[in-house]
Amino acid sequence: MIDLFVEQIEDSATRENFRRIVRAFKEKPFLKGDWRFVTITFTGTVTNFKYAHGLSFTPKDVIQTSITGSGAVTWNYSKFDKTNVDITVTGTVSATNPTVVRALVGIYTEGQG
Repeated sequence: MIDLFVEQIEDSATRENFRRIVRAFKEKPFLKGDWRFVTITFTGTVTNFKYAHGLSFTPKDVIQTSITGSGAVTWNYSKFDKTNVDITVTGTVSATNPTVVRALVGIYTEGQG
């Protein structure tokens, strides 16, 4: 979260509005971390597929927001690294029946420095 210098705002109404904004953001778990939204399309089954996540750290968390198609997606957390997440897709997956997964990949940081 961005540290705002709220106390330096001279106008009291503006300062109070910024305090409320900061409180609202602190209550949202999706904002307590560093996330990248990804959409990945699979046209066949794969084992240990490497997907470049574009983050500067090894992600520890995935919040899968949707999956379409008949494939089953497994996130292989133990194989995540600073460059890629690792995914296995099983089931009936093809170019005419793709599986599309959408997710937030990153790290939840509440309680961490």
